[in-house]
Amino acid sequence: MGTCSPQRLSAKSRLSILIAVVPLLLACATSHARVYSGLELFLARHTSLVAGMRVGLLTNPTGVDANLQSSADLLKRDPRVNLVALFAPEHGIRGNVRAGDSFGNGHDTKTGLPVYSLYGANGHKPSKEALAKIDALIYDIQDVGSRAYTFIWHLAECMKAAALAGKLVIVLDRPDPFGGVVVDGPVSEKKYLSFIGLYPIPRVYGMTVGELARYLNTEEHIGCKLKVVPMVNYRRGMSWKQTGLPWVPTSPHIPTSDAACCFAATGTLGETGVLNIGIGYTLPFQAVTAPWIDANHMAAHLNALKLPGIRFRPIHYTPFYGAYAKKATHGVQIHVINPARFMPATTEVAILCYLSKYYSAPNMFRWRSDKTATFDKAMGTATVRQRVQSGWTSKAIAKSWQRALLLFKAKRAKYLIYK
Repeated sequence: MGTCSPQRLSAKSRLSILIAVVPLLLACATSHARVYSGLELFLARHTSLVAGMRVGLLTNPTGVDANLQSSADLLKRDPRVNLVALFAPEHGIRGNVRAGDSFGNGHDTKTGLPVYSLYGANGHKPSKEALAKIDALIYDIQDVGSRAYTFIWHLAECMKAAALAGKLVIVLDRPDPFGGVVVDGPVSEKKYLSFIGLYPIPRVYGMTVGELARYLNTEEHIGCKLKVVPMVNYRRGMSWKQTGLPWVPTSPHIPTSDAACCFAATGTLGETGVLNIGIGYTLPFQAVTAPWIDANHMAAHLNALKLPGIRFRPIHYTPFYGAYAKKATHGVQIHVINPARFMPATTEVAILCYLSKYYSAPNMFRWRSDKTATFDKAMGTATVRQRVQSGWTSKAIAKSWQRALLLFKAKRAKYLIYK
């Protein structure tokens, strides 16, 4: 009773199934098939992982399927999943909280579920009381591939709390905007670990969030019960466009996959306090400007370096808000030609060295004393700033972190899921 075998299906029914399934099988067999996210695979094949469990979901607006349906909504109405609580990272479950603003617990108006804040007065990990209400925690958030982005550290803190409480953590994997191949930048030093770099990894780590979770769980001795639901059809080196998935802004100033890639190349520049990085204009994280920059000279100089995966274009604009609001600024726009070759941290250092060489003056490029601590924390080290100030070339600075990257890559290789 209640089962259906092939022998009991009519010829018409079998034909209907074939008509529905064959296109999917053919799509999966071609190299041009779109990527199926961990969320989609979980719903199709792996809901048994949470059978009989009370489930919590850590997500935000990026947790969607290919039809842009929210994972919170999908899991709430799926009878196989007993979703009882939501956990909100920076910006909130629905993405309506400004960067850096803390918020308290509440209720989600769409699902009616309680929402536990991971960006409030109690820090970044779930409380014991919240964890007591669940048996498993699902993570479904799109990553940007940069160490200085808080969502991966929300995951790490939840994994630590889950390990202590004996809870299962399930990561629904999603693509890396850099194709999972770019590893670049200094590895965070212990002195500079923070919630924009909670563990010692490079600025760009070349892993999907599922692979990174595996790495942190073992290499950093978190030791939680961890399951990663992988993607289908994902290959290393894929651009976001090649995945066939829609891009949802990961935070208010990262509206596109190009902005996500450029975040790792300009985010720390913004911490100098003397540059506009496209925030307040229409190109957040994709431009570097100031009133005193010669745009044509800057573009020509940086293009002459032949940095991989990108080109620079002279640009002139007046920011609507943010640094130099309502003032004309000049500089470069970063055009990402090949995300899998782009070296963001190397690019950022090249820009810093250029500015330090040509615009080092009290009323132009300078290291503000009230900003150096934040800059060093975001960079994960003080050595980059110190070497730029000392006149090192960008090539020499990038070379200085290669040994640490080789050690990291050797460890990283053990946790890669995709070829």
